[in-house]
Amino acid sequence: MKKKLSTIFFFIIGCSNIQNDAPTPIVIAPNIVSEISFSYDSIKATIITDTDLTNFETLSLLANKPISIEHLVSLAYPNLHDSTIKSFKPLVNKSVALQQRTRFVNNIANKDGAIITSYAVDTTWVFKNIREVVNNYNSSLSINTLFDRGGKIPDFVKLVPSTKLLLPVVTLKVPTRASRLPNAPRAYRSGIHRGIDFFSNWGTPIRAVADGVIIRSDLNYEEVPADFRVKMLNNASKLKRTPSDIFNELLLGQAVIIDHGFDLFIGFRAITIYAHLSSIDSNIIPGYKIKRGDVFGRSGNTGTRPSTLGTRDESHLHWELILQDNKGEYYFGQNIDYDALQFALNQIFSEN
Repeated sequence: MKKKLSTIFFFIIGCSNIQNDAPTPIVIAPNIVSEISFSYDSIKATIITDTDLTNFETLSLLANKPISIEHLVSLAYPNLHDSTIKSFKPLVNKSVALQQRTRFVNNIANKDGAIITSYAVDTTWVFKNIREVVNNYNSSLSINTLFDRGGKIPDFVKLVPSTKLLLPVVTLKVPTRASRLPNAPRAYRSGIHRGIDFFSNWGTPIRAVADGVIIRSDLNYEEVPADFRVKMLNNASKLKRTPSDIFNELLLGQAVIIDHGFDLFIGFRAITIYAHLSSIDSNIIPGYKIKRGDVFGRSGNTGTRPSTLGTRDESHLHWELILQDNKGEYYFGQNIDYDALQFALNQIFSEN
């Protein structure tokens, strides 16, 4: 069998028109050890064997093993959160054939007595299909309409507060991952993300971004049962959107909302939402006047699936800035692209 494979390989090496970039020079020891290696992104594989093709069949099975859907989606969209990647898996799985995820031989060479066989996934093909699936899904989601009388979404790039906002978590800056920012899809609830997720350890101090008045403080919050949360999310799935009652009363978890009045952003009333808290200071009650920088609670994961299961996994602060005028309500960053969003967010915050 090895002799037959050797004959085939030497025929291929001599006659094949397969073209590819020259492989990185490899120094082959006198006694060649059959081995396989993978690129950092797992897209490529390289098998090195002696001219007898020792262990080639076993190694080729590894080289031909399909790459997981989750890994390919993460390569196509490196800023997606793991939970979002998992939600896309069944959609992508229907549209990306197994052979698209499989590495095939794209170069064979004889180097200093070693047979070097290179494999690769056709990323042009597979990434194109993945992006089509994800983009089609995103375009089918309607962004939750807040109160609307035909209002015009503000130009957030030009919208600067009268006093720059503090970052709500002292040690964290605005994240760069798109999945943690406004407009990211939230497939698990058939909706769109309206705020910023600041991932932090459980119990990290949370502070007010500006002066204001407390209008909501869930001091006596109790987590809902896990099966009830699932039932409500199923209702959202049937509606193909996140109803306001499910979002505000269930998914925010233990939350604080601060009214910043009309002076922070000229022409708008501004409120900020701080969600998924693990605790709130006892003096934080509706009507309490809070100052910029005052610590009022601690980060947690209330309102999330891990919380309903009794764990502290996925601890983070979900923070929103909502602007209101007489024609509508708008979450900060609504409907703008990633680069513009990053610019707009970074210009409204100050570290001190």
